[in-house]
Amino acid sequence: MAQTIKHKVPAVVKAWLKKEIALQRKLHKKIAKEMDDLAPKRAKWYEDFFKRLQNPARGFNIHFTDRRVIADEELPKKPRRKDKVIW
Repeated sequence: MAQTIKHKVPAVVKAWLKKEIALQRKLHKKIAKEMDDLAPKRAKWYEDFFKRLQNPARGFNIHFTDRRVIADEELPKKPRRKDKVIW
């Protein structure tokens, strides 16, 4: 087992850490709510993206000017879980 150095943390630092942790949790909760509120809009973005991939005039760029249309079977299926947004 690794040896650790035991440091004495001043009360001022402990108080600052406690306050900072509370602030970060509050901020994280706010951002998570905003991301969850975007879910319907995000689903629409996915749908629009898949439509662009299947559009015969656009398709998916393979190489330089070579494009191909993506078939329905090749599109990913929507998972049962919620989207996991990393920020």
